[in-house]
Amino acid sequence: MPSEPEKLPSVIRRMTAGQMLLDGASVEQVADQLHLSIVTVKRYKAIVDEGGVEALGQLAVGGRPSVLDTDALAWISKALQGSAKVHGFESDVWTNARLRSLIEEKYGVRYSRVYIWQIATNLGLGHLLSKCRR
Repeated sequence: MPSEPEKLPSVIRRMTAGQMLLDGASVEQVADQLHLSIVTVKRYKAIVDEGGVEALGQLAVGGRPSVLDTDALAWISKALQGSAKVHGFESDVWTNARLRSLIEEKYGVRYSRVYIWQIATNLGLGHLLSKCRR
């Protein structure tokens, strides 16, 4: 992951959302365009209304550093942007469980379902994970 939090895709997306809101976009438009939940965008809007877009930049990115290095994250990103079939799964669809399994197999680390989603989101690819459980 980048060592500078402001370069994380999730932080860039948060700041983009704030600027869009300041420019007059609706909560729904921002959520749809940036693949964010309505609840998240409403929270961002409240923060922007109170302290401006700079206040969004002050939000913590949370958690401890990942043991996955930049090369591993680049590999995961490439995998997610392709077909899950290439990695031995039955269909092209990526799910949280499939990505979790793939990371465990390739890198020997087992992450929670929530952290797998966070990895994909920080890569700007969380929207590619299907809601199915298999």
